[in-house]
Amino acid sequence: MVNIFALILTVAAVLSGLCWGWRRQKRSSLLSHALLATQPVKPLPAWVDTFASLFPLLAVVLLVRSFGWEPFRIPSGSMMPTLLTGDLVLADKYSYGLKNPFNQKLLFATGHPQRGDIAIFTFPQDKSQLYIKRVIGLPGDRIQFDPVNQQLTVIPACQDTERCAASLPINYSALVPSNYVESAGAPPQFYSVPLGEASPAGTRLLMRTENLAGVAHRILQNPHTRINSRQFFLQPGQPPAEWVVPAQSYFMMGDNRNNSYDSRYWGFVPERNLVGKAVAVWLSVEKQEDQWPTGIRLNRIGLIH
Repeated sequence: MVNIFALILTVAAVLSGLCWGWRRQKRSSLLSHALLATQPVKPLPAWVDTFASLFPLLAVVLLVRSFGWEPFRIPSGSMMPTLLTGDLVLADKYSYGLKNPFNQKLLFATGHPQRGDIAIFTFPQDKSQLYIKRVIGLPGDRIQFDPVNQQLTVIPACQDTERCAASLPINYSALVPSNYVESAGAPPQFYSVPLGEASPAGTRLLMRTENLAGVAHRILQNPHTRINSRQFFLQPGQPPAEWVVPAQSYFMMGDNRNNSYDSRYWGFVPERNLVGKAVAVWLSVEKQEDQWPTGIRLNRIGLIH
């Protein structure tokens, strides 16, 4: 399960805390016996002393990881060009509410996802898996996706139908060749190849900017791949490629639009599945999906835009 590390860390912190308390009690006994000049107390085993020394560090790590920031690894290219395979990101867990680290039950509400956020969540169909996608639709939004032009229409939720039936302003720049090449195969591999340079056999992806109600981000498209809307999740009562986001749920999509398994295919993300908001890349290694790293990309370190 995705919380197995939290369990291991908690057990280690508790055990080291017990050793720390035992050491303090033992030192008090040693001091008392020394002052009274009585029989000396046998010292603690070395392993107990060592484990007790780790307690402050383990306690801080546990608190920060549970309620502050947690690192995550990007395993695939579904969020390219914003995030690359091998990026290690920090998730701000405070943004979407403080939760019990074991069962993700909300302890204290602090905020909700906004359109354009990059959210980390447990996959609704398999809670042992963590996904990272961009928030496109909020509760009550009507989402329409044109599989031919690959453009979005978002009609926001509103109590006043007469005033609020207009869609959000979503603007797209022209498609231009990107620095990314997609090779054939499963899973696909993506290479960063500047324009004009020789590249491995594959397709150079096209890129444009999507401005989602004021949140601008780059998206990728494969010019030779057509999206099959018949594979989309069909919401009861709605036409194909159109969805109404249920209450306390969100509609997520990847920035690599032809290579993202997202809400278009499996539906909505309940709010209880949210883990945190990706805010920064703290390390990045050069690698392909299911392969070992081959280098470090220091230029990737920084805030996520």
